[in-house]
Amino acid sequence: MDPTAILQRVLDEPRVARVRAVLDTYGHAAGGLLANGLAFSALFAAIPTVLLILGLAGWIANDPGARERFSEAIIAAFPPLEQLVESALDAVSQGAAVASILGVIGLVWTVSQLYGALDVAFARIFADVPERDIIRRTLRGFLVVGLMVVIIVVLVVAGALATAFDSATELQIPLAGAIASVGLSIPVMIAFAIVSVALVYRTLPPRAPAWSSVLVPAVLVGAAIIVLTQVFAFLVPRLVGVAALAGSLAAAFIALAWLSFSFQALLYGAAWVRIRDEGVPAPVASTDESAVLGAPAPPAEPGGGGE
Repeated sequence: MDPTAILQRVLDEPRVARVRAVLDTYGHAAGGLLANGLAFSALFAAIPTVLLILGLAGWIANDPGARERFSEAIIAAFPPLEQLVESALDAVSQGAAVASILGVIGLVWTVSQLYGALDVAFARIFADVPERDIIRRTLRGFLVVGLMVVIIVVLVVAGALATAFDSATELQIPLAGAIASVGLSIPVMIAFAIVSVALVYRTLPPRAPAWSSVLVPAVLVGAAIIVLTQVFAFLVPRLVGVAALAGSLAAAFIALAWLSFSFQALLYGAAWVRIRDEGVPAPVASTDESAVLGAPAPPAEPGGGGE
């Protein structure tokens, strides 16, 4: 029995070929480098976003305690950002209005840049389709910023109204606390992550894939991101000693690691969406004996191997 022939048959099996196609798509796009770059962009975008949320919370609710409640909710949803949120809370306590203005300015810049990086990353994954030009990419980035601002304002206003309702009615179970506990529960967070990832897979590629190609990867990647978040939630308290020695640098590394793993999952899922939508690429015929499994490797340098 020829081991090479057996291995070749295994690699050509449809399910194995599909996995190989996903890995090849991710590898050809340099997915690891893209994920690390997206992690840096997302970390910088998180700072003005948190500043804006906490600044608006204190300004709209006119209650310093509102900022603390919103910061606790953000930490509960994104545990790896705990040190960042606490630092932002300290900064916002110096003046909610100034923090809100800086948050808006920073949000416009960093989130639009993050969207541009995401758009480029998906263009690399879906490399068979021409990527968007800079004008459309920029306009879509500003649209995302506008949607984020609207969502943040709605959430802050809803939280302020729920808190005011609790103060007026004195319910045994506060409405704001009940909403927060439900919204931050694992099933709800998984459902939100799945919907968000599905929308990303549907709208970010240069050519929108079919919903049937998006749904399964979105479910698995959305659940995987929440699992990663919970794993880091378990690890962060156990890294307090390291953080105490390295300070904010350790907190930044923890957040970057979480974001990098999350974006890697997102991009692997994007490669899977492409293969599900387009099918496994046909193997390219080659007359080069080095492309045949088991053939001698080509020389490492020009002119080598002939001596």
